[in-house]
Amino acid sequence: MAVVASAAMTAARAAVGLATRIAVAWLATWALGWGLVELGRDPPARQAARAAARLPPEDGPDRGARAAVEAAVARELGLAATASARWGRAMLGAATVTPGPSWRDRRPAGQVARAGAGATVIRATLAAALAIAIGAAVPLAAARRRRGGAAVATAAAIAVAVPTVWWCVLALATAPQVALTSTAAIAILAAAPAAAIALHVGRAVADLDRSPLAVAIAARGASRRRWHVHHAARLVAPGLAPLVGSTLGFTLAASAVVERALALPGAGRTLVAAAAVGDAPVVLTLAAACAALVAAAAGVAQLAVAARADDEAG
Repeated sequence: MAVVASAAMTAARAAVGLATRIAVAWLATWALGWGLVELGRDPPARQAARAAARLPPEDGPDRGARAAVEAAVARELGLAATASARWGRAMLGAATVTPGPSWRDRRPAGQVARAGAGATVIRATLAAALAIAIGAAVPLAAARRRRGGAAVATAAAIAVAVPTVWWCVLALATAPQVALTSTAAIAILAAAPAAAIALHVGRAVADLDRSPLAVAIAARGASRRRWHVHHAARLVAPGLAPLVGSTLGFTLAASAVVERALALPGAGRTLVAAAAVGDAPVVLTLAAACAALVAAAAGVAQLAVAARADDEAG
């Protein structure tokens, strides 16, 4: 009974810690983002009027029209208060997950942000899994060949140096039908920069193959596979757990570029369109959701590593 109670308490603490991590990521993004809105060159009411294409030209015949439109928009969206009051209202909306209306078309910002979000998350998750798999497998395979490490380093440098949009252009030029319709091709395009980072980290596992510990374990009759799965992975897993979150963050950002370049539906295109007109509520909702998703992925990975360590210790 005591063991069950202890396990339940540990699980509850882990769940609370994960929820706290997600909430902090969401709220911190909103706090910083709205602060940047307030520090912008124009007041929020003018930004909102411009996002809705309701702001008359500055050199128009009616000089008072701009002020009248700004005042009307400020009253409509609750932007007439002081900067601190506006920030507080934005944070209250973030805390209750009601970010308010879109400045562009007055639909709820959450509803606008959800359009196509599922497709983007699926693409980014597939790309992140592919990047981590490449980062783990390629260095191990390269370690068996002479100059394999140099080849991995060169490939990683190229993947990082070439912008994602260039990979998209190359895919459209060489195989447009595949680039536009294949989920695997889209995942590969989004995974390229993240895979380069994973390759550098994955080399840590390959480097362990030449360590005295690897030699000692091999001398005791352990196979290469057992060394990698049961020993090397356990040694590097605590340091690699945060890579899950950062890799997902890379692929979420790359997915936005891929969706824009290939004209694919998704939250990435929504984000680009909202940023282009200055629709702050939609931009912040999507940015905060991405931050929360990355925090959740990193937290789950760290919990999994901790759980495995506890099982082995037990």
